[in-house]
Amino acid sequence: MNESVFRRPVRLAGERTIVRQLTLDDAAALVAIVRAEPEILPKTLHGVDDAEALAHWLTVAVPNGQRFGVSVHLAIADRETDTLIGFLGLFRVDAAHDTCEVGYALRRAERGRGHATEALRLACDWALRDCGLHRIELRTLTDNIASMRVAEKAGFRREGVQRGASEHRDLVMFSRLATDATGADATDGPVRLVGIGVGPGDPELVTAKAVRLLQEADVVLVPVMAPDEPGRAESVVREYTAKAERVVFALNDRGGVTEKRAAAWDGAAARVLEAFERGARTVVFATIGDPNVYSTFTYLAQSVRAGRPDVAVETVPGITAMQDLAARSGTVLAEGAESLALVPLTAGAGGFREALATCDTVVAYKFGSVAPEVTQALKDAGRLDDAVYGARLGLPGEDVGPASAIDGPVPYLSTLIVPARRTSRGGKL
Repeated sequence: MNESVFRRPVRLAGERTIVRQLTLDDAAALVAIVRAEPEILPKTLHGVDDAEALAHWLTVAVPNGQRFGVSVHLAIADRETDTLIGFLGLFRVDAAHDTCEVGYALRRAERGRGHATEALRLACDWALRDCGLHRIELRTLTDNIASMRVAEKAGFRREGVQRGASEHRDLVMFSRLATDATGADATDGPVRLVGIGVGPGDPELVTAKAVRLLQEADVVLVPVMAPDEPGRAESVVREYTAKAERVVFALNDRGGVTEKRAAAWDGAAARVLEAFERGARTVVFATIGDPNVYSTFTYLAQSVRAGRPDVAVETVPGITAMQDLAARSGTVLAEGAESLALVPLTAGAGGFREALATCDTVVAYKFGSVAPEVTQALKDAGRLDDAVYGARLGLPGEDVGPASAIDGPVPYLSTLIVPARRTSRGGKL
């Protein structure tokens, strides 16, 4: 990396924002910021608590793009007025590996208008393209959802959490590489709708591919029952991205294709199509479990294809509730030549009784509404003592135990495993 590049004057213009060198004309705005919001100042200025001294710093130290060590402090300005509204710094430069860190801050009154995202993108485009950098890192507190959203919109990818990295608090690490797809490279090929399985509820059971796509996607949608009610998929997704946007699905509406269900599918499809119209290339829909196993994604994909036949529909598999319950309860699902039946009990326990009579291992989904019938069927088949059930898997209040211990109502989304009878090792080979 050519370190001297940081010494050159820079002025980067976006639609609403300018990133440029600090100048003498910024003195008045700098003094106003110091007095009103000193917390947004670059760390370089910490310890300087007098507004006039800061104005002197600006007029003496900053002109001609002078660096502080191997770093650069830039002004974020409104394009219409060229008025200072924040700061952006590229610092902790590692010349041996062509990396640095970026930080930024905006005045409170200017937040939520797109300035931060645009400034971050402009500065990092410049640093990666013109300054010879290969990697830029960005760190933010785990509860700073707005900052994480800015990073993702500016092309950064989340890498993980650094525990206790800032005053004993955790930080989320993001990075952007010179080789990451941008511009024309990012718009090749058809638009994509990707259904991603995020497992039963434990964020640690999400695949690496799912995490990558959640962070790379332009839009991430999660199904909920009400706009103000967080969903199970959302709680998992928010562990990896701040982009989760709720779409209402009639998840608890019974009776087939009801008017409410059809309206929900159409509404969610309209949101996907709108995202494509606004320039999104990849829209992700996160679903509990696996997108190809009793998932709302199936109906969404059909509706989107009807409105836009050229869309590429993809899925990323997720761990299912029966797999998670098998692991948590130490139950083997199938071995040798055993059959495995998966039966949803939304229409009653009739199919469950039939599966108990004809199949080896039987798994029942959504049996909460007919739990007494299920228990009776297990007793009648002589298989109650072998069965295990689980509810809220991977979530607070998780309940995993023998089916014989069920005494009263259980959650609707509970899962039941009735393992095959086995009398010897390898007996079913």
